[in-house]
Parts: sequence; structure tokens; C-alpha cells
Amino acid sequence: MISKYIYLPSDQSSELSIKFHYLERKVKNPDFTLLLLHGLSSSAYLWIPLVKEFNNNKFDIYCLDLRGHGLTDKPKGIYSIESLSCDVLNFIKKKNLKNIIIIGQSMGGDLGVSICQHANERIIGCIGIDGGAINLKGNFESKKEALEKLRPPDLDGMDKDIMLDRLRKNWPDWSEEAILGQFSIFSVDENNKITKRLSLDNHIKILESLWENDYISNLKNIKVPLLLILVKYNTDLTFIYDSDVTIDIERLNGDHDIHAQKPKLVYKIINQRIEGKFFERK
Repeated sequence: MISKYIYLPSDQSSELSIKFHYLERKVKNPDFTLLLLHGLSSSAYLWIPLVKEFNNNKFDIYCLDLRGHGLTDKPKGIYSIESLSCDVLNFIKKKNLKNIIIIGQSMGGDLGVSICQHANERIIGCIGIDGGAINLKGNFESKKEALEKLRPPDLDGMDKDIMLDRLRKNWPDWSEEAILGQFSIFSVDENNKITKRLSLDNHIKILESLWENDYISNLKNIKVPLLLILVKYNTDLTFIYDSDVTIDIERLNGDHDIHAQKPKLVYKIINQRIEGKFFERK
């Protein structure tokens, strides 16, 4: 994939812009455009193992580093599902993307579902990989408890090689490419010490937004077919069978980042739905 940058509006009322980083793979006469949105404190590079499985498909693929993440700018200000959604919609408009299937992992899945409540003619489908139905209020008694238990560990200042060894030990069945994709959430200084690219302050702001996220309302109002590939989330989704939305659910065993752990399996599931015309316009 090719690493690129694009300038997008900082917000709807400002003339300021933010420099966004993304990875791009384009083909001639694409059948679809896949827009991949990573999870909280993740990176566009963690998608590479899955993207490689699509090498024989006629899809344009874009992996976006969200605001505050990866190699994208990290401005001060609002970090929320709404602000991140605006950034993604601005990216779609600026790149003039069409025939889009949004694929989001974890928080990126909920971001995709939020966007697809207001989907326009450019977006035809959405896929949430262990995301899209995050229900923090159903898993924690209070916002305070959620923020305390989901607060990320302080890893800043750790030696790069120690961190890499820890990642390989924690995920022994991941490819080295996936391990390096996971490691890309850190920058490395001249002394070989790491710093998380997403600041703790901005991480907490997004968690607070996820706490307020009404996943049931979002799912009931989604305007395009949705595929949920769920691993760790056991959210009750039985209500969808009495609604008019088109939602399919696939449950797998594995890691939360199953797209990095088992890219061939995730590719197979996604490609089956695409070839089976699950996302075909009605």
C-alpha cells in the first residue's frame, strides 16, 4: 500500500485544516471501495495483513489514520464519535469515493455505524469487526468505573525492543507484519524509547463519547446492510430481528483484533458477503 497525506477541515465552522495520513491501494475499474477505520488507539497499519488477502479483488482500499492517531495530526479540541465521523465524511468527499463499504474494527465499527445512519449514495454497506455495537453502559455501573477500567496502561518511556518482545509474547500466533502493525501506535525517539501516538487525554475524550454512544438507536437507524463479525462482544442484538434493518452476525473465536490475528478467515467472511450480494443496493 502507498502511504499518503491529505488536508481536511479541522471542523465544520473553521477554515483551519488537519493533515491526515492514510494508506491507499487502487486498481483499474474497481467494483467497490473499501474504507477501513481502525479502533481506539490503533493505526492504519494494523489493516495490512487483511488488505493483502484482497490482492485478487477489484477493490480500491483506503486505511485512514483517524484524528489524533497514527501519523495524522493531533490537534487540541474535540475528540468524539461525532467529530471523527465528520473527518471520515470529509475524507470521502475530498477523495470523491463511491460504492463504499466501510469496515471498522472495535471503536471504528461504531464509527462506521454512526456514519451509516446518515449514509448517502456513496456508501452501500458497513462491516463491524468486534465493534459496531459497543455498550459501555451495559458493562459498567458508571462512567467513572468504565474510564478507570478502560484507561490504557502507561507505556511511554519503555524500550522499543522490550515492547516488541512483549507484543510477540502476548500474541504468539500473529504474523510479524501484524505485530509491527500493532507497534505502529508508538513513536520511537533517538534513545529507542516509545511514546503512544494517541495521547491519554484524547483517548479518554473518545471513551467518554463512547459512553454516551446509543448503540441500539444507531443500529435501528442504519441505512445500509451491516455485517457484524463479533469476537469479544456478547451484546444482546435480538431486537434487530423485529426491525427493518438488514444486519447479519458472524461470531468467531479469537482475539479482539481478529483481522490481524486471522486475516484469511476475516477475508473469507467478508468476501462471501460481497460475492453473495449482501451489500447490493435494493
